[in-house]
Amino acid sequence: MVTVFLKNDNLKVNVSAGKSFREIARKSGASMEFGCRVGDCSTCVAKIVKGNNLLNKINDKEILALNAMGANDENLRLMCQCVVEASEGEIEISYFF
Repeated sequence: MVTVFLKNDNLKVNVSAGKSFREIARKSGASMEFGCRVGDCSTCVAKIVKGNNLLNKINDKEILALNAMGANDENLRLMCQCVVEASEGEIEISYFF
């Protein structure tokens, strides 16, 4: 299992590989906001504080959206596009920053 720490809500959630952050937020009751849910609006941008290597690789939609925002931090991701790929480890994210 992967432990995901949703820093802003002070929540720790154990998840298995293949879970999206959209699903993790919905099931845990996290206050992370989602707009379009498909990577176009950038509402769900968050910083991966720890464990970026446990997620799927950044995709073209994310790159386009983050570039449009002028974001140049390699640890910023759109949570609607992130999926846990590892079977164990720790991920920490911070949103609303």
